[in-house]
Amino acid sequence: MATDRPTFHESWHRVADLRPTLRGAVQIGRQERRGRVWHVVQDPSGHQFFQLGAEGYFFVGLLDGKRRVGEVWALCNQKLGDAAPTQGEVIQLLGQLYAGNLLASDLPPDAQGLFERYRKRVRKEVRGYLLNVLFARIPLWDPNDFLDRWVRVAGWVFTKVGLVLWCLLLAVAGYFLVGRWGQLFAAADPQTMLNPDNLLWLYVAMVLIKAMHELGHGFAAKHFGQLGHTGGDVHTIGIMLLVFVPVPYVDASSAWLLRSRWQRAVVGAAGMYVELAVAAVAAIIWAQTSNTSSSLGTAVHALAYNMMFIAGISTILFNGNPLLRYDGYYILSDLLEIPNLSQRGKDQLHYLVRRWIFGVRQAKEIARSMSERFWLLLYAVTSGIYRVFISIVILWYVADKFFLLGAIFAVVTLVGWLVIPAGKFVHYLLTSPELLRTRGRAVLATAVTLTVIVVGVGLVPVPDRARAEGIVQPVMRSELYMPADGFVDAVLPSGTTVQADDGVLIEAHNPLLTAREKELAARLEEASLRLRAARAKEQAEAQTLEKQVRGLEQQLAQVSAQRASLHVRSPLTGQWIAPDVDRLPGAYVRRGERLGVVADMSNLVVKVITDQTLGPRVAPEVGMDGVVEMRVKGRPDLAWNGRIIRIAPAGQQSLPSAALATVAGGSTPVDLQQRDDVRALEPMFEVQVQPTAATSDRPAVLYPEQRVIVRFSMPPRPLGAQLWRMLRQAIQRRFQVGDLHATPRS
Repeated sequence: MATDRPTFHESWHRVADLRPTLRGAVQIGRQERRGRVWHVVQDPSGHQFFQLGAEGYFFVGLLDGKRRVGEVWALCNQKLGDAAPTQGEVIQLLGQLYAGNLLASDLPPDAQGLFERYRKRVRKEVRGYLLNVLFARIPLWDPNDFLDRWVRVAGWVFTKVGLVLWCLLLAVAGYFLVGRWGQLFAAADPQTMLNPDNLLWLYVAMVLIKAMHELGHGFAAKHFGQLGHTGGDVHTIGIMLLVFVPVPYVDASSAWLLRSRWQRAVVGAAGMYVELAVAAVAAIIWAQTSNTSSSLGTAVHALAYNMMFIAGISTILFNGNPLLRYDGYYILSDLLEIPNLSQRGKDQLHYLVRRWIFGVRQAKEIARSMSERFWLLLYAVTSGIYRVFISIVILWYVADKFFLLGAIFAVVTLVGWLVIPAGKFVHYLLTSPELLRTRGRAVLATAVTLTVIVVGVGLVPVPDRARAEGIVQPVMRSELYMPADGFVDAVLPSGTTVQADDGVLIEAHNPLLTAREKELAARLEEASLRLRAARAKEQAEAQTLEKQVRGLEQQLAQVSAQRASLHVRSPLTGQWIAPDVDRLPGAYVRRGERLGVVADMSNLVVKVITDQTLGPRVAPEVGMDGVVEMRVKGRPDLAWNGRIIRIAPAGQQSLPSAALATVAGGSTPVDLQQRDDVRALEPMFEVQVQPTAATSDRPAVLYPEQRVIVRFSMPPRPLGAQLWRMLRQAIQRRFQVGDLHATPRS
């Protein structure tokens, strides 16, 4: 027998003389997973399921109520050799069968006390499950007879014909939604969905969707159970409090008896299968009732949209996600052929700690192959991280709506996740018999680990960096606009360096101005001749003609100036930048239309927009003349260093460029109601940075209106201090508690 599976057990004398057997009503189904045969033991009356490997099934099969446990164990050793269960494994197996009410035996007091700990463990798990207030379940009704009556009507949905019709239904729904995507996503705005007028429809839609979802599981289990003559009984339907919102649920765990993993996967996916079908019907109804004006039509339209919304959100975030113990989890477990994936993943992690860190040699590995070891560890780590994330999001949402309630649940969650597990771990560390020979090593390893965590998180300084978006703008720049209507004859190529008032950027002409100039010149010449003649004869007429000549001279000067302005020159020395230069030659351009910009590329500045959490930190922690790093947005290979030359002393809302707004591809949300100014939704701080030197390997040039990401390097500080600051700022921003920032220095 291997050293990590000790053959003998100190409590063997308590069970060796027992003569147990499985209860008469127990049913056993055979399955094959990953090339290994498993047997699922079921108690129909209590809906208890227990999985046995080939060796365990061989042992249980010899329990006929006449043989003693010791005799059966001896037979197993003769037949199975080293693969036979050890005495400790036999005790554990009998205890689990007893706790599941699958074993019939008159137990003496000492054996009953031995098995009672397994029953206590089950009761503890049940209590913990019921006390999980965010996901509590309350059973209400046994739907088995109802499903038996209607399975012949509904079961065809899970056949090949049903799958084809389901695909056609989704295609029809997609056809009706074509061209309505803008309206569809606009209605999904959180303010609209959580509007008090819509909350009732949202809840009604959720109840209807979830009821059909759970019935889908039940009918699928019943349908495949009838085909295989095993499994399919569904005896529990009830209410689950999902974050205090009651929704239906059904217990279709009898699908575990189905031999085909694909059938078990279909049962797991049946709820989402039905949800998407209902969502497709709702989409068709929603599209057909979009223009209705009657009160009934409006109610149907709202209900249909909410059903689409609930089906999509629940399928993507919850039911279809295998990292939570919903439908996606059981589908993944069936397809991987790894039952009880979540718990076994945790047990595998515990094994690694006990075996390789604490040095417990008799620790038994959960995984039976290299691939199973990979999946168990991968799932344990990823699901643990995701469950913490989704729980924090839910608690954050509850606290946002009900702050006091959210704070209470945050404390309860903290106690449940940290305080209680820590207490159990300390108790295990100090009293567990399996650490009898390695307790010193376990305590030392724990102390070292805690010390490393505390020192690493709380004492060791690590880089503290923050990023913000900025826009490149020349200090000296001039926007050029068309001074008058005209046809463009020639354009200087974009990128050309020009001198102030030297050379023509754009040559254009206007036939009307040319004709008007000639007309005014002719009229001026005529009026001048008449004026000279009148001065010799009639003084009064000469005075009138003098006024006329002066008026014509002014008009001619204005028209000549307009025609001359069609030869556009640069007002300053710099680089001529015209992105649309290729379309200008031959085009008719109206007065006031933008032509391009002349910018002094030797003197650029980056205007960085920082939010209320970062802006106040720049002055005291980076300071004037502080060095920052910059990279072109979307081109991280192009990098520069920069020097801070100005820090705004107070918050502002006007953006230095519309390119920084989210509607233009930037990262700053803006007020869309403002027409004459681009204003951010929240006050921000502007930091001006002067580029100093390129640090990328390849040559690069900064251009005006180019977006860059600027990284500020603060003084190093421990990771714990950085996380605490981020949490405090998030709470302050979310719940408007305390001051977000101190008054920054200029």
